[in-house]
Amino acid sequence: MINTNRRVFIGGTTALSLAALFPRGLIAAENGKLTIAISQETGDLDLLQNVSSLSAYSVVFDALIHYASDGSLVPALAESWTEASDGKSISFKLRKGVTFSDGEPFNGETAVWNLKRWMGQPDFSWIGISDAMKNITIDGTHEITIHLKQPVPAGLLEMTIVRPVRFLSPKAVDASGKQIAPIGTGPWVVTSYDNTKTSLVRNENYWGEKPDFNELELKVVPDELARSNGLRSGDLDVIGGEWVAPLSPRRARSMQKNDDVTVISAPGTASILLAFSPKSSMVSEQAVREAISLSLDRNAIVKILFEGFADATANVFPGNIPAGGKTRTVTPRDVNAAKGKMSSAGWSESGGSWSKGGKTLEIELLVSEESLPGSRRLAEMIQGQLAETGIKVAISSVDNATIHDRRPSFEYDMTFMVTYGAPYDPHGTLANLFLSDVDSGPDGKIYAHTDLDPILRTALETGGAARDAKMQEVYDWLDNNAAVCPIVAPQRLWAYSSNVSKFVLSATDYDMPTNGVKLGS
Repeated sequence: MINTNRRVFIGGTTALSLAALFPRGLIAAENGKLTIAISQETGDLDLLQNVSSLSAYSVVFDALIHYASDGSLVPALAESWTEASDGKSISFKLRKGVTFSDGEPFNGETAVWNLKRWMGQPDFSWIGISDAMKNITIDGTHEITIHLKQPVPAGLLEMTIVRPVRFLSPKAVDASGKQIAPIGTGPWVVTSYDNTKTSLVRNENYWGEKPDFNELELKVVPDELARSNGLRSGDLDVIGGEWVAPLSPRRARSMQKNDDVTVISAPGTASILLAFSPKSSMVSEQAVREAISLSLDRNAIVKILFEGFADATANVFPGNIPAGGKTRTVTPRDVNAAKGKMSSAGWSESGGSWSKGGKTLEIELLVSEESLPGSRRLAEMIQGQLAETGIKVAISSVDNATIHDRRPSFEYDMTFMVTYGAPYDPHGTLANLFLSDVDSGPDGKIYAHTDLDPILRTALETGGAARDAKMQEVYDWLDNNAAVCPIVAPQRLWAYSSNVSKFVLSATDYDMPTNGVKLGS
């Protein structure tokens, strides 16, 4: 769902100029430029292709609904919406007076044209509202209704995600319907892009609050050290964001010592979990899984590995995820209790290891530094903590391709998994990474069990006031069965230079932080 693999573009550093596509007078020549580091090029921002970094889409394309920082849904291209009492249709009243940056009007006709490019298409069946779409009607110049085969409780939430949900000018496609230019209704207009940067100018015809500055540059800087040096030197104004250009906790703590740099942290919306393979004989017993959890010193992990920029957790989702469940107390590390769990289950300890029925407990922890930066150090710390309980752990460190091959086939005993974060959760992670009969592709599964499936499906299909209680049944089942081991919820980390006088975090790290940002002293 959130794969952002880098695309190599033919033509090297030759930029694609888009200036000829826009009306005269669109480009202003004042108020300065903001330069944000990105870890990979934006590419052509094709809304139907998985080739561009997700965060760049939000500055060019709007959705009908936007996700707010408190988890609520707020109007964007739709001024309001109404769900039918049976949940089988959603009607939208569209904002009037909106145009795409090429001058094309946004109305019911262009909205439906956009929606039908992905809704009901097999490639996007992973989006519940797409899979359930029956048809879409135009009820007026600025009114549309999406009709569904069955209710989709998370349908409105899904309308906030980045790709493919946002809106493109009908003139930005060729005769075959393929996108040829990134032209949306958003606050920024792409003027050129290559594999080193993407240049944008303020959309002077934007329907919402216009940015305080008139130029935006998304500069490709893959190396974190180079990004931090660029921020200190003034070549960059903003770095950070999990899906933009990650700032590690260690680097963030170091940068706090620089007077010309401001580091900002905020609660994150994703969690790092220790997942157990359902095919592993080593972790098949609940007592073993409970002993592993009791052996972990999550607070030490937060302090040492995350420099304090994380929160120890016993929940699958952070507390800021709607319907993420009641907050569970993090159990302090207790080696004696962990050993007691093992002994009670018939395991015998000798020579610093456990055995049972002629089998010695030896667990493989599969990690990939490419897939999850910092996972090797986290694995080593967990290895040391479990060793004090007598649980032997061997770390298998592999590349990105290998872990994406081994995880779906459960070729490991334990591995790290990360929840999708807002606005995808809780439904995105639960549906894709827990349901046993859903193909999650290279992501693999956090946990999968046929006993969990009916409980989880009921929760995912329940809307309204009853939703939270049904979701809680899922979290209670996972906890009662020690099915997954939550570790930490990393905080969101960003840093900005003295050239920025005001910095405002976006609602999620899938959105580029440009709204509300001001330059100058």
